[in-house]
Amino acid sequence: LFCFTAPRPPNTADGRPAAGFGAPQGSAECAMGNMQAADNQDVEHQSGCSRMFNAIFCAVCIAPLLLLGACGILGWNEKRAVCEQRAIAQGKDEVFQIGCDSATDKSGELVMFTCDLSMAGLTPLRPMGSDFETSVSFSGAGLRTAVEMQQCVEHEHRETKKDSAGGGKTTVVTYTYSVEWRSSYVDSHAFHKLSSNDWKTNCGTHNPVWPSTLPTSGTVYQSSMNAGAFTLPSDFVRMIPITTDLGNFSAPTGWTKSGSLFTKTIGPGTKGIGMTRVGFKGNDMTALAVTVLGENVDGKIGQWTASDSWLCSGFTLHDLRMGSVSVDELFKSLEAQAGALTWVLRFVGFLAMWFAFSRLFGPLEVAADCIPCVGPYLGDSIEAIACCVSCLPGCACALGVIGIVWVAMRPMVGIPLILFFLVTLCGFVGYKVYRKNQAGEARSCDIVEPEGKPEGVADGDIALEA
Repeated sequence: LFCFTAPRPPNTADGRPAAGFGAPQGSAECAMGNMQAADNQDVEHQSGCSRMFNAIFCAVCIAPLLLLGACGILGWNEKRAVCEQRAIAQGKDEVFQIGCDSATDKSGELVMFTCDLSMAGLTPLRPMGSDFETSVSFSGAGLRTAVEMQQCVEHEHRETKKDSAGGGKTTVVTYTYSVEWRSSYVDSHAFHKLSSNDWKTNCGTHNPVWPSTLPTSGTVYQSSMNAGAFTLPSDFVRMIPITTDLGNFSAPTGWTKSGSLFTKTIGPGTKGIGMTRVGFKGNDMTALAVTVLGENVDGKIGQWTASDSWLCSGFTLHDLRMGSVSVDELFKSLEAQAGALTWVLRFVGFLAMWFAFSRLFGPLEVAADCIPCVGPYLGDSIEAIACCVSCLPGCACALGVIGIVWVAMRPMVGIPLILFFLVTLCGFVGYKVYRKNQAGEARSCDIVEPEGKPEGVADGDIALEA
């Protein structure tokens, strides 16, 4: 009934099986009969024993750890949400709007101002150690470099089906190949099916080695910049959008300029493999006005720390937006960002709990899959039922953790949440007890004492009525 996975033989450089190895045997024959896989396919099989071991391990070890992790995420997230909202509310009440001329205005306070960025005295940014080191120079907030090369790429598609008996699973892995733009080197020698017709048709040659003279993809920023009379450190500078194409550079030797891009073919260029393009972006030099929020310390702007409160300490505010933004607009945007993050983490925590509870039923699914013929259908049904049933305790636990944190930090909201959690949990437990009692009553029989003693029944005996 059980088939075990045969290891995939190692390949030589041309994609053929290494000496001493043949095609995988046993698993494919057991699961798929005489069916032969295509030259770009592998057949993998997991036995019922292996699946049962994995299911038990997930139910006993992984699911409890996942539940604890989800509780930690939800608890931390609610604490963070409350503390951030308090910091934003305090910042909105205490912020001072100042001008651009006096660096000492409201020193030591949370300030907000709209000034133009100064480009004077900035260090020119260059793609160092590359072909473009001498031809590209940008004196702005940041320089973003994007390098891409057309390379042969392997895609893997898995199709898994349950065996008709034994609880095992058979997976057909199909490898396909295409030429695509990639920003890092793809080692085509590590592909699984180099001898397949799909690789020969769509690629046919290996990717060239990534040249060391190509610039590195990424963004470099100024260490600091000035806006009016104030100095903005790097964490503010990194908030400046780097989205404007820079095309006013000359092409280095061996490169061709095409609009704002520089192109070059590395290697023979078969089917476009090796074609390379490089582009550069910077901040918009025609829109230099920025709105800054932070603490002013004698002209240097930094993060402002909110006052400590119940269970909240060390929460900070700082922001930079392009253009002119009002106080209400800025703080409304900060509240929206904090709220969006809160809901995303709540959803993630709930899904983690839901998944953890569903894994507790994993061994039942595998046990049902072992039944001949109808096993896979029973296993799928158990999996679907487990998914639905586990939603209730997952939701209850998520609300319970959120409620406990809010009881401590916001009692007016937390106490109703805790009550709802308790009602939901009691309902789940009560339903389980009710079902258990109903099942016990269905199996019981009534014992009745007869009115008269039937013939052949001795004293002390009783008659049973079903």
